Amino acid sequence: MGEAIRGAPRRVGRGPGARWKRAWWLTLAVLGLLLAAGISYLGWSSGGSRVATEGAPAPPFVLPDQQGRPVDFAQYLGRKPVVLVFYMTYG
Repeated sequence: MGEAIRGAPRRVGRGPGARWKRAWWLTLAVLGLLLAAGISYLGWSSGGSRVATEGAPAPPFVLPDQQGRPVDFAQYLGRKPVVLVFYMTYG
């Protein structure tokens, strides 16, 4: 009863687990591509060339003071020392 029939094609790799293995590998490949795309997007959107380095001049920016009025960093560039304090708030 366990003999193969002559001339009948053998179904290699088509057992009940083969379908799940293919689905697993396909899912893994799609997740890998999504991860790579996400890392690539974060690299482009964060502006990798805008990373601050020690000794380099700071980029121009405007931040609000304690009363909410805008303060332009360029006003103080080269004239006064600038100290930035970032308060952590829970909103």
